[in-house]
Amino acid sequence: MLRRASARGVSLPHQSLTLLWAVERIGDGVRLRRWSEVRDELAAALVGGGVENRGRVAPEYPVVALRNSPLWEIRAGSAAPAAHSSQPRRWLDREDPEFGLSAPAFELLRDERNREQFAAALHRLLGQAAGPAGPDAVFWEIQPGVVVVRRDVHARYGGRRQGGIGPSRSTPNVLLFTNPVRGRSHGYFDGWGDDGCFHYTGEGQLGDQRMVQGNLAILAHRRDGRTLRLFRVVPDGVEYLGAFEIDPDRPWYTSEAPETNGGPLRTVIMFRLRPQGSVLSVDADLPETPTTTSRVTSIPVEASNVENYAISSPAEPTTAFRREAALVSAYREHLLSLGHEVCRKQILPPDEVHPLFTDLYDDTTGELIEAKGTVTRDAIRMAIGQLIDYRRFFDPPPRMVLLVPRKPRPDLLALCSAAEVSVVWGSDASSPPTWSSN
Repeated sequence: MLRRASARGVSLPHQSLTLLWAVERIGDGVRLRRWSEVRDELAAALVGGGVENRGRVAPEYPVVALRNSPLWEIRAGSAAPAAHSSQPRRWLDREDPEFGLSAPAFELLRDERNREQFAAALHRLLGQAAGPAGPDAVFWEIQPGVVVVRRDVHARYGGRRQGGIGPSRSTPNVLLFTNPVRGRSHGYFDGWGDDGCFHYTGEGQLGDQRMVQGNLAILAHRRDGRTLRLFRVVPDGVEYLGAFEIDPDRPWYTSEAPETNGGPLRTVIMFRLRPQGSVLSVDADLPETPTTTSRVTSIPVEASNVENYAISSPAEPTTAFRREAALVSAYREHLLSLGHEVCRKQILPPDEVHPLFTDLYDDTTGELIEAKGTVTRDAIRMAIGQLIDYRRFFDPPPRMVLLVPRKPRPDLLALCSAAEVSVVWGSDASSPPTWSSN
């Protein structure tokens, strides 16, 4: 059973913090540690928890006070003295014992689920010990805009020392780190949306992200009694942006981003973090803010926005884009000569950050036009998929048109017909080209 000491009428949860400190280090695989090796580290953890005794930190108290707990073990050449006396510090310095979680507790808490449940129970005790002001009034001292060294943050508040998400088991916090510049090379596109939320990419650089480990810690932070603490990486360390919580109505959504170092696209989790109190709003805005409904807007044909797609040869994308651009330009001139109104459409699907762009849209005839610079099967199949994808965002649905430089072979024309896609192709024999359709 855990006991609480008190000073000036305020409960001081030395033992709970010490147990959380030990639980935080289970991942190191070392169960028992010597007093001389971890004395200062434990003292820093207690300071982070707001525990002081007459102006100084007393890590000796919980180390000895836990001696009769089934969760704790002390190995020394002599019996430990009573905790509430003047002896513990001298005894610890003389014996330099090994101490930590008992073997049964250590084995039980190796399981992540057991560890999370145990930490949550201790956090509830700590919340009660913090008094009416709540645990944050005791545990957190860094103000928004302050730049600190990351290792110092972890020494004081716990949490994983690497990666972007650091759930702490020694304080009721989940530490989050964002690097808007370097993060993009790993597929992390964080930033402020015009919905007032900071959109934060979940962890996992390879493959589809899942709601486990750090991601689950963010999602469950309210249940676990933790506050989300967001830092931005800066040249001198990390800058504290403030306290956040996940949005209660739409806590997260999924999007697409490349794997680390420009790998293939995969599904990523995007958390919508809503500020709690005063926060530092840095200059890192999303290009588009996801919404629950789609948005379709008209943009000039001259806009250079493109959607990247995979082509086997590294030299082919530029060539393909150039062919398509020339084809689109020529067909646009043809439509304008007929008196048609022509534009492009920018489509932002629900819960997406990156918009889609059509090649052309004929406002006069209601035709959605996708161009391809070649008539290969792969190119035509891709165009059909793009047209079907775009078409569902229009009301009424437009007629789908594939624009290619020459007439496709019969089987591919049949494929387009089956997909209800009309095909228009040009003739290189004349300038300007003449246009035919199926």
